[in-house]
Amino acid sequence: MPVNKYRGISLHKDLVGTIEEYIKTHPEMGYKSLADFATDAIREKCEKLGIFLPKPALPVYEHFNLSESGVRVLDRTLANKSSSGKVIDIYFKPEGIWCSHCQADTCRHIDFALRVPSIQEIVVKKRREGWKLPSTEE
Repeated sequence: MPVNKYRGISLHKDLVGTIEEYIKTHPEMGYKSLADFATDAIREKCEKLGIFLPKPALPVYEHFNLSESGVRVLDRTLANKSSSGKVIDIYFKPEGIWCSHCQADTCRHIDFALRVPSIQEIVVKKRREGWKLPSTEE
């Protein structure tokens, strides 16, 4: 059985009449019905009162595309008008680890990557194979 996601409310008849008249005489406002108007008004009031919780901030760094040869990290501090951040490639090689953005073997992107458990697993495995990767221990 479908769950109804709407709920009715009662409004004073005079208020309803006034709003409906306003909607008719002001089509440029974009309200198609009393429900549209009431929803918009209630949402605006809730925002002013701080009833809605702020959306949680996205993490500064996020990893994806993990493989035996490296990981890609999204750095949101490098965002601009056209993107939400920059994708940074971090490479695992027998001779060490390398950040393509910082052109270094130690940096904030590598520090972040070495704290991610799934990345730590690969680094530990490669270290056992003799690769000269940094320790994942704090």
